[in-house]
Amino acid sequence: MDANTLPLFEPAAADQLVGRLQASFHSWLDSAPARGPRGSGRLREESARIYADMWQAFIAFCAPLSTDAGSGDSGPRVIRLDPLRPPDAKGQETLDRRALLDFLEHEAIRPLRQVRTRRTRTELTPRYAWRLLQLIDRVLNHAREQEDQPAYEPALALMQEPPFCHANAAALTPVPDVLTDAQCESLIAHCTEFQSLDPAAGAAWKVLRDRCALALMLGAGLAPGQVRALRLRDVSCDGGREPDLPWRLTIVADGSSPEHQVPLADWAARQLRLWLAARRMLGAEMQCAEWVFPSTLSGKPWSHPACHRAAVTQLDALGIEGGAPFRLRHTFAVRQLQAGHAEEDVARWMGYVDTGPMKRYRHLLTAPVAGLA
Repeated sequence: MDANTLPLFEPAAADQLVGRLQASFHSWLDSAPARGPRGSGRLREESARIYADMWQAFIAFCAPLSTDAGSGDSGPRVIRLDPLRPPDAKGQETLDRRALLDFLEHEAIRPLRQVRTRRTRTELTPRYAWRLLQLIDRVLNHAREQEDQPAYEPALALMQEPPFCHANAAALTPVPDVLTDAQCESLIAHCTEFQSLDPAAGAAWKVLRDRCALALMLGAGLAPGQVRALRLRDVSCDGGREPDLPWRLTIVADGSSPEHQVPLADWAARQLRLWLAARRMLGAEMQCAEWVFPSTLSGKPWSHPACHRAAVTQLDALGIEGGAPFRLRHTFAVRQLQAGHAEEDVARWMGYVDTGPMKRYRHLLTAPVAGLA
């Protein structure tokens, strides 16, 4: 229905509604429920930005800009509906099921989807629609709880109807892309080819660094960002089975996972020991750097694009197509589960607070074997 055919309130009232909706969103964003299962810290900046874009589309639906029929110019905002209004005496919500479905067809969502998906067709997927409904449910119920009002139920009820109730089905979740056993063997042989810093044999310091970084992605499950952020003090060598052999890494909290510790596969530990020994030979500036994997001999941190290019180059050299570094992290998870380690342990090593993310790996497993792979 066009905004010009709706009953209009005073523009000031519409602006007030926008302000209240924005305040409700930010109140929810700062609350513990918005922080996910960790219940601590804040949402990642990217996640918060996506939610904010979704909520702005919802505000544009609830309080659209009026249009001058003669010129087509946008005028002041008007109120289509007030979702913060409590239900009437009969329990009827202003933002009812029909209004929610109208919102999912609202044109304000389309440019948002087109920018994020880079697609010319911008129909909502059931999963994206489910996320919009979930956001509305969470924000409005947080606002009502703050004002001791009855719970808002229509969004949750709609989420339980087809197709939205199937939006997060396992069949719709992409299967993790992992390396084959042969590819793993080839990669391990590649990472451990050199046993010393020998430029004459092709083992320049950046070659050793790049291969050691890959070793930690496959042999410790580190994400590329965790590799780049790894500091010398995060490497534990004391108390291991062999002198000076790293056996555990401490991964700092990064907004998506808490600080956690992860053991090293023996072959990856030996490669890290080799790299640390080579690193000590590379000059005073390198020694003053805190990063395990600096970008330059002067100790500058490794940038995301440079780390990604280095990993992809190494994988391409092995003929591993689609060599996204995260494939190694997924492969680490599968190899450890395959080795008989409990889901709780593998989840903890990967920085997860529960075993939920482990479910996607279950159908990739066969009979377990022993040991840290």
